[in-house]
Amino acid sequence: MLDVILEEFQFSSLWNAGIFLFLGFTAIIYLFLLPQEKKHSIWKTVIFLVGLIIIFIAAGSPLNIIGRIQFSSHIIQIILLCFVAPPMLLIGMKRKLIYRLLNISIIKSSVHFITKPYFTIGAFFLFLYAYHHPPIFDQARIDLYLNYFYLLGLLLTATLLWTPIIYRLAHRMKYIVLYHLLCILLLIPLSIVLMVSNGVLYEAYTDLTTFTQALEVCLPAGYKLTSEDVLLLLPFEPVREQHIGGVIWLVVGLVIFSISLFLKNISMKNK
Repeated sequence: MLDVILEEFQFSSLWNAGIFLFLGFTAIIYLFLLPQEKKHSIWKTVIFLVGLIIIFIAAGSPLNIIGRIQFSSHIIQIILLCFVAPPMLLIGMKRKLIYRLLNISIIKSSVHFITKPYFTIGAFFLFLYAYHHPPIFDQARIDLYLNYFYLLGLLLTATLLWTPIIYRLAHRMKYIVLYHLLCILLLIPLSIVLMVSNGVLYEAYTDLTTFTQALEVCLPAGYKLTSEDVLLLLPFEPVREQHIGGVIWLVVGLVIFSISLFLKNISMKNK
């Protein structure tokens, strides 16, 4: 069904050239312009580049359109953007330039504050739950730039969320365990709301006007969907999609943070 639906969209609507170019320039800067580091292994470079690819899949591929039609796909999009790409970028990041910047006192003090665990957890989950508050979510869906603002905000705050795990708490296993458990606990409220709700939470998936506007912002200027197109694009039962999305959010979140904790435990034992 989805492949038939996607045939209704032009190539430029399915694949975001702007995001592709931005991530492409980021890769070029990373590979050729940033200072080379002797201890920076090839696998870290690969991980960083894969992280960029995952960002593109989440925000610039057909998944972005599918996520506007199918809520469970939106949850997959958010998981890729928040729980898969950020740790890969942090692991593969070249650190020499960062260490030089941290020699500047005002930058060092600012980074020290925004990477404190209570700030990183608070910033990410506040942004996450604000974005998924139904009135805000529906409004963001019909405003292309506002939606990308929230996606960028999620990516940045998710990167902060993973920073204590990758760097700051690297040698404190007790705090690492506590941090992971707290992250898992804060995943639960959203999943419960999605799984137990018997009504539609988001008009962007049910109201024909809102749904149409949410899709048209991804189309070339002046291109409009007909009523027949809109009816074709509404094959998915929204409440069931919410339930599926809640299950995916909880299960995948548990798996990712459990794997992260397991790998951190192994790495600390090997030191």
